[in-house]
Amino acid sequence: MACGVALWVRRGGAQSVEVPVRLQAELLSKVVAYDRNFRDRARGRALVLVVVKPGDPESARLGEQIHDELGVLDEFGGLPHGEEVVRFSSPRALAELAKSRGAAVVYLSAGLSEEVPSIASALAELSVLSVAVSPAYVPKGAVLGFEAEAGRPKLVVNLQQARLQQVAFKPELLKLARVIP
Repeated sequence: MACGVALWVRRGGAQSVEVPVRLQAELLSKVVAYDRNFRDRARGRALVLVVVKPGDPESARLGEQIHDELGVLDEFGGLPHGEEVVRFSSPRALAELAKSRGAAVVYLSAGLSEEVPSIASALAELSVLSVAVSPAYVPKGAVLGFEAEAGRPKLVVNLQQARLQQVAFKPELLKLARVIP
């Protein structure tokens, strides 16, 4: 899963976006195929909920960017897909929305760092892959994030949260990732 794309790093705190959103979208569309439960979760069409923080322009900008980048992909994990930008109101409301809409993926945009632990608790026991715009969200409870290592993208996986959210990555993917137990 090597990529020869130049990376940029936006410094500015714990929420830095280390891997460009376009590359995150491309990688995510491939990574989901390594989740043994993805096809069952998606039920023939993968829905990605892109969660943005109300009143946060950076969150809205990055949310729209990932929405647009995912939207141009022909397939997502080998399936047709759809994306929706949703405004964060509470962890419980997000979990209820993900469940009622049958979301396969919940993508957390910028500005939600403080909310990630409570979002992770609310998503526990739901079959959904939570993905973070920033690798800093992964130790806090997002299942998957992307970081830059020596100028190349690297996956970051929170294995404990993955189990709670019924995400079962194949061993060959985990060998390529930085795994947080």
